[in-house]
Amino acid sequence: MRTNDLVSLYVCFVETNGGKSRSVLIRRVSEQTVEVFKITSQYEKKSAYIKQQYYPIQDWQSAGLKKPSWVDLGNIYRFPKAGLNFKEIGHLSKLDQNKISVKLRKQK
Repeated sequence: MRTNDLVSLYVCFVETNGGKSRSVLIRRVSEQTVEVFKITSQYEKKSAYIKQQYYPIQDWQSAGLKKPSWVDLGNIYRFPKAGLNFKEIGHLSKLDQNKISVKLRKQK
């Protein structure tokens, strides 16, 4: 697992029991933690405020995704690295990596 990998993680729900597998973009990996952005294929019904925080993955097929998807840059999530179970999906293209970096700089 390395920066700009796309992986599927099992994420537990906070409000209820259970959880689901969720596609995420690895932003940073340290010795103890992994930082990720969520990936979603749901975009059209989101508010304008939410949409402005999303980045459309241009090369979604070569990244291993099954349908057009967006990276939610609004929140970064941190997980302990120890015991983390994940399934590799693919790797973000250089084009998408660069465009996400530009968008993140503009959001600050």
